[in-house]
Amino acid sequence: MSDTAIRAKINDTFLRRALKNFAAAYPQARAKAFEGIDFERLRGRIADQKRAGLSRLPELVAGFTASAEQAGATVHRCRTPQDACRVILEIIRAKGADLLVKSKAMTSEEIELNRYLEANGVRCLETDLGEWIIQLAGERPSHMVMPAIHKNKEEVAALFSRATGSDCRPEIPLLVQKARETLRSGFLEGQVGLSGANVAMADSGAFAIITNEGNGRLVTTLPRTHIALIGVEKIVPSLAEALDVIEVLPKNATGQKITSYVSFIKGPTGGDGRELHIVLLDNGRLDLAADPAFGQALQCVKCGACANVCPIYEIVGGHVFGHIYVGGIGLVLTPFFHGLDKAEEILKLCIGCRKCNEVCAARIDIEGLIVDLRERLKKPLGQGMLFATMLKNRALFHTALRAAYLAQKPLQGEGGRIRHLPLLFDASAAGKSLPPIAERPYRELVQHVSPLDPPLNQGGKREKVLFYSGCLADFVYPELCRDAAESLERLGYAVHFPQKQSCCGIPARYAGEMAVARDMARINLEVLLEQEADYVVTICPTCTMSLRHDFPKLLAGEPAARARAEQLAAKVMNYAELVALRLGDTPAGPTEAGAVVTYHDACHLRRGCGVYEEPRRVLTRLVGAEIREMVDHDKCCGFGGSYSLKYPELSREVLRNKLTNIAATGVATVAVDCPGCRLQIEGGLTEAGSTVRVEHTATLVARRLRGS
Repeated sequence: MSDTAIRAKINDTFLRRALKNFAAAYPQARAKAFEGIDFERLRGRIADQKRAGLSRLPELVAGFTASAEQAGATVHRCRTPQDACRVILEIIRAKGADLLVKSKAMTSEEIELNRYLEANGVRCLETDLGEWIIQLAGERPSHMVMPAIHKNKEEVAALFSRATGSDCRPEIPLLVQKARETLRSGFLEGQVGLSGANVAMADSGAFAIITNEGNGRLVTTLPRTHIALIGVEKIVPSLAEALDVIEVLPKNATGQKITSYVSFIKGPTGGDGRELHIVLLDNGRLDLAADPAFGQALQCVKCGACANVCPIYEIVGGHVFGHIYVGGIGLVLTPFFHGLDKAEEILKLCIGCRKCNEVCAARIDIEGLIVDLRERLKKPLGQGMLFATMLKNRALFHTALRAAYLAQKPLQGEGGRIRHLPLLFDASAAGKSLPPIAERPYRELVQHVSPLDPPLNQGGKREKVLFYSGCLADFVYPELCRDAAESLERLGYAVHFPQKQSCCGIPARYAGEMAVARDMARINLEVLLEQEADYVVTICPTCTMSLRHDFPKLLAGEPAARARAEQLAAKVMNYAELVALRLGDTPAGPTEAGAVVTYHDACHLRRGCGVYEEPRRVLTRLVGAEIREMVDHDKCCGFGGSYSLKYPELSREVLRNKLTNIAATGVATVAVDCPGCRLQIEGGLTEAGSTVRVEHTATLVARRLRGS
């Protein structure tokens, strides 16, 4: 995606305001809609049902076809978008019609039906208000559920004025009335109507449409011929599974308890002479359903919630963050429906915060699929060799960092921070405030530090902990590593630092260099399983997630290595988890006078590892701090590793929201559990001239235990 396109969306004040307002209102509306409903249980059931259905999708397609035909429908099974467009054109021509009236159908956008029909002399009229607006604008939807969310009332008024030949004032009630008056004639004149479907049932041959506008029922009943264009993945076995989808869709999509209209259609409606044609679209779905790595993408119910919560979508909208299907799942589906070339740039725009995973109605690992797809992208020349050379050769990597330490000196400003990156990094990154590379990494310092002699725990045994620091903490924040190790020793653990530990491989994995990532997993397995230990502890959530979740996945094709990876995963703990484990049920210590902090949840810790209560327990019970929660405390800070350098403007915009929320708390300290989040937030605060400090939980614990 070009910097120009990104910058244009960043500077689109209406788009930014509209998306920001919706992003702010959506979580509360969604929470209210799900009151009294166990969302995790519901989405777990949907995921299981969809997964089971996809495993026998050809059978469901055959069953639906037979049931629908028995009910009087004509079913057309189309392998490609071209097949579907041709069949629909033939149906329209057979009726002697030249006008197709449509209700909302994302599948018609997928196959670019309007363009095809209009090139063949058939007029298409979108009757969904949002779809009509973007049709008049000559654009595609910017959201799967709210296609015109990027348009303001002045733009809509101008479009309506041009389309109707009358002056339309930019007042929403008047614009809605004008749309009703204009579209009404289309319902009456249309001889053929087209709809999509939200879910279809194999046992009955029926399908369901849920809408907030009455156009869906008009399009499917007034014209004598109704065409339903349905992706085959929408087929479920029966009404029981369909009702779960119908229950979750409005709540997850827009925060509504239920939509205005829920319509079930079985066979032709309206008496003699009526026809129902069902066009079942494959377009790679049957192959994708059988793909063990990516098949889960078809569990999607098209609610659009992944876009609703995405910090990058909130900034640039769907015309940048997507192709036809937008948001996180759109990035995954695009390579399979439209080709990898259409996904080449958008797959890189994901920052990896995993917020999409948290709200997905079908429990799809959206972020994981996006990362896995990057392996298929074209890579910069020499990237793989660079990663392999630098990450796998510890001596060379350390030598390069030492050279960087010396090279950074001319760039350092007050306090030692690097205030002005060379413009070769990108002009928009100039002025970014970064911490310097340490003169000596922790791995050198630790050789000269004598461990404390902590008291034995209640079992009379000091549990052995292997400390996995992660690259950023090791080479930029060695004092943080010291705080973590020292505090764990004071809490009764025996801490060891394996000198041969290497990068967890996540930079390579996020760049699509999976072979290098697998090599790093194998290297670290050898090092971390070389000696017996009770736990492997990290202070970087991305490393925690990598060691705990990614290593078994990366080595899934090697049974012996996978077993070792799972053995390691069972021992991996984040620092806050391990400290909270030692605290147990001990009551909170005395609160320090004035010790008020706000806490930022790291994305990979909260959503990657499911850890969010433990850090708060450590801060209140052990550190003795009062936590003043900020708004959106679990929303991404914009770091994303190298993302902040590849897309500095997007990173800065995400950070700006975080800094605003921090300032609103009025605290003097932000507690974090991620070195990367510390780097990002600290840099933003420094640039803003703020005196608010950013501290890792390990540092706050170490200070309290030292009594300093």
